[in-house]
Amino acid sequence: MKALVATRFGVPAEMTLEDRPMPTLKPGHSLVRIHATTVNPLSSQVRSGIVTAALAPVVLSNDGAGVVEDSARFKRGTPVAVYGGAQLGIREDGLQQQWAVIEDKRLLVLPGNIDLDEGAALPINYVTAYQALTRVGQVKPGQRVLVSGASGALGHALIQTALALGAIPIGIVSSTRKVPYAQRSGATRVIDLASETLKEAVLAATEGQGADLAFDPVGGELLGPLVGALRTRGALVSIGFVGGMSASIDVADLVIEEKRVLGYDAWLETDDEVAAAFIAIRRFIDKGLLRTVIDSRFALIEHAAAYARLASREATGSILLKP
Repeated sequence: MKALVATRFGVPAEMTLEDRPMPTLKPGHSLVRIHATTVNPLSSQVRSGIVTAALAPVVLSNDGAGVVEDSARFKRGTPVAVYGGAQLGIREDGLQQQWAVIEDKRLLVLPGNIDLDEGAALPINYVTAYQALTRVGQVKPGQRVLVSGASGALGHALIQTALALGAIPIGIVSSTRKVPYAQRSGATRVIDLASETLKEAVLAATEGQGADLAFDPVGGELLGPLVGALRTRGALVSIGFVGGMSASIDVADLVIEEKRVLGYDAWLETDDEVAAAFIAIRRFIDKGLLRTVIDSRFALIEHAAAYARLASREATGSILLKP
């Protein structure tokens, strides 16, 4: 079988398409024929050497979708999504290969109205969105929430999940071209930073009160202004740092307004928490409230183009590799 292997981390990383033997089934695991897997910020961070827990050589990617070929738990032919947590693509070989043996607890049976491409974009984005909103942000119906990077795959999941939970999402994008994509996700208002000032636009959209919560997959220089756009005792949940790992915050504003800055890390989710999130996500899918969006598809041999697309920050949905 073919496997895309990160043989050396760095910038640039060394990636090799290898021929490998078929993996051997183990107890408590299923053999899955991988249909598609994502190129996401985590796999990019691993291959660049940012994630110190990862060791090369390793097959990247911790989420995707495929079909069960052999299993004691699932019927052969069952379509499944894979949530790899802090293991697959980091401490163990991930999903950028044609076949994988995966722990049963990491598999989510896909409903009939979600195809395998859509299913590949489901696990990490929607578990992250649901848990960041509920466990960390403790969002309540009617609250107004800011979502940065609103045209991207995680931004899309955050907006849809916020709506499903009864909140009012306000999307934030970096260019006018991205506005329609955030609107497509369901944002009730989209702030275009190319033509608007963040705080003024948020105050105008919230009757001068500021947002209750902000969810930030971008980080960098955007984090500080997002905190400034919160209401008194509002909270920001920092989810990622594709825009940079350093930020500046007005400490006086933080103290005087009793605002909070919280972190979210999908790696810290327990098996029970992920299982509960899967149940909630499946319920929302069955109600027609959640649907993933795909930006582009690449073959394994086109991996360089896929990672270049991710690095461009122009993607408006999930980027897939198709083994």
